[in-house]
Amino acid sequence: MSATTTDLAAAAYDRLAPFYDRFTADYAYEPWIEGIEKEAISLGLSGWRALDLACGTGKSTEPLLRRGYSVVACDLSEQMIYQARRKLPDHADAFLVADMRGLPPLGEFDLVLCLDDAINYLLTQEDLAAAFECVGRVLAPNGVFAFDVNSLRSYRTAFAEAQIYDTPGAFFAWQGEGNTNHAPGESSSASVEIFAERADGLWERHSMRHMQRHHTPQAVAAALESAGLRCCSTLGQRPGAGLERTVDEQTQIKVVHFAKLI
Repeated sequence: MSATTTDLAAAAYDRLAPFYDRFTADYAYEPWIEGIEKEAISLGLSGWRALDLACGTGKSTEPLLRRGYSVVACDLSEQMIYQARRKLPDHADAFLVADMRGLPPLGEFDLVLCLDDAINYLLTQEDLAAAFECVGRVLAPNGVFAFDVNSLRSYRTAFAEAQIYDTPGAFFAWQGEGNTNHAPGESSSASVEIFAERADGLWERHSMRHMQRHHTPQAVAAALESAGLRCCSTLGQRPGAGLERTVDEQTQIKVVHFAKLI
């Protein structure tokens, strides 16, 4: 990401952070992590050191902790990390602010996760390769890197339509700015408006914009190879965190990749 794009993504999630858990309450993280872990074990995962990239408020971190992993978690957004530390105070030291394209020395990990379409916020092939190079430097010799990317279906639907979520004390409006003919490898965006009730009874408006890029299997494979990684498994994902052996970007919402060191 360029500095401008980095600032845009961080600013969007800084504004979204106080409301993120409220508007993602029905996300099926537990079965999602369970399915990903099962596939990673089949690929040779055996250790218990995990790195959760783009961890947000810790919703993907919690299932790892419950499974007994020793976790380090990071996110680009300071406010998302603030919320994660508040929610998981016993593990507050595990959360840090960091850019996945320039990770500080963190040690070595058996499992590296990057979920919730965070990879799609990397808008250039160079940024994609930089993030994967960072993963390659921290991945244990037999470790597994698991990450998802949005499918073409997601960009032709969610990023091309309006969605409204109404919860007590907050109203969320998503306006996709794309179209139903989104082409492979193209970028797209969505504007988000949140109207939230304050403690004094007045309502406050929060505006943000999200920019993403669809990453083709060829682009992912090339970026992995440049980082000394290889894709060893690819699963399709349907709504509700259901993982499938076949991949169909026309009907599934995500593609989940599993990679290891070459």
